[in-house]
Amino acid sequence: MTATFGGDSRPSRETRGQYFPELQGIRALAVLAVITVHSAFAAGQLGYADQPGNGWVAVVIERFTRESLPILFALSGFLLYLPFARKTIEGAPQRYNLGSYAWRRALRIFPAFWLLALVALFTPLFLMAGQEQASYGFWYIVRVLTMQHVYVAGGIPSGMESTWSMATEIAFYILLPVFAWLFHRLAAGAATPQAKARRMMVPIFAIVLIGYAFSAWSHHPSLGQPPVQGNWPIGWFGYLAIGMALATLSAAAQSGGWLAPYRLIARHPGRTWLVALGVIILYCFSPMGDQGTSDFPYTEIVLFDQPIDLLIVFLLLAPLTVPDLRSRFLTGVLTIRPLQYIGRVSYAMFLWHIPAIYIWNLWEPTNFALTLLLVHGTAFVAALISYYAVEKPALRLRNKLGKGSAEPSTPVLVR
Repeated sequence: MTATFGGDSRPSRETRGQYFPELQGIRALAVLAVITVHSAFAAGQLGYADQPGNGWVAVVIERFTRESLPILFALSGFLLYLPFARKTIEGAPQRYNLGSYAWRRALRIFPAFWLLALVALFTPLFLMAGQEQASYGFWYIVRVLTMQHVYVAGGIPSGMESTWSMATEIAFYILLPVFAWLFHRLAAGAATPQAKARRMMVPIFAIVLIGYAFSAWSHHPSLGQPPVQGNWPIGWFGYLAIGMALATLSAAAQSGGWLAPYRLIARHPGRTWLVALGVIILYCFSPMGDQGTSDFPYTEIVLFDQPIDLLIVFLLLAPLTVPDLRSRFLTGVLTIRPLQYIGRVSYAMFLWHIPAIYIWNLWEPTNFALTLLLVHGTAFVAALISYYAVEKPALRLRNKLGKGSAEPSTPVLVR
């Protein structure tokens, strides 16, 4: 381990573009957790409406997988904002090649998504699940193809239920250059990396509060259950802000500007995960009574749950973002080859896991182990086809508007 906790430890030019392989591993775990919890819901393991669920099994599944999507949002916030944060902390000028930025983001997320959309909209794939072939209007299709299908009730086609989160990702892509410019201006007058980081954390914390307030409003019973507003991006921006906060702390640390909480986490990464585990276990005994269920939560539950969710996401990701410092145990677990490979194809695994449930007609209480095997296996096979036939060829076009890797970048959310 090589890290400095005090003084000027500004990294050399060679270390500034470092890669975080542990984040690819936790990304894979998060996607597997998403697929697991949705499989559990389909198999009747979780409580829903008047269905009680499978006791403590339901509680453990729901509490230990509920941060999967928030983790993916936070990963996007961290990895996409990190280059901006480094330039701000180092005092370098911000240059915004918006054309190249938009091109790369589009190439990463749209081709695989469009493949799924074409199947969901124009083929009878889901008829085997008892669905009727729907007839879609022009603007319905446009909203789906542009990932704006969450803003209209009934706008999400069968098989694409989990893709509501793509609208959050699109909104973040659009707003990120604005956030980066604003944070850069706010930090410009600060003299040290620590001072710059503290200034940048103020608007980031404001984003968390705005998302928290919107979530409380969008889950109010007066809006119905579930209201379409519950999937709107602003309510999920708090998790993206957690990632941006970690990017700020990481960039400051890399320039010698360690802030106290981050310094402590850097010294005790394993213990930080143990604290997160303790919080999750206590969360299993929530006084709100929503553990083990998949019911849409009302405002009072959101007000109680979201701060805990934000804390758990922060504790799980923070040790993995420290520059030049790694826990041997966490690195050993998260960088094993199968997990790294799943992380590479995980975007398509996420996209195709709901269609897998339709394909096997698993929308009823059934053998949970069999459901897990069929859904994970089918999603993985579909992901391989998507990755090698669609995603990887599309990424070879990244250099058309600036240099870029032909491999998928870790920050993409695999919702």
